[in-house]
Amino acid sequence: MSYGAIFSMILILTIVVGGFIHFLNKAIKKDRNG
Repeated sequence: MSYGAIFSMILILTIVVGGFIHFLNKAIKKDRNG
């Protein structure tokens, strides 16, 4: 695998994980507020 392919994979993973964590945080806050 080339360096560019590895970099793009890491970038996509970071965006996906970041969006997932953001979604979880919103769900947790909603639970706490009732």
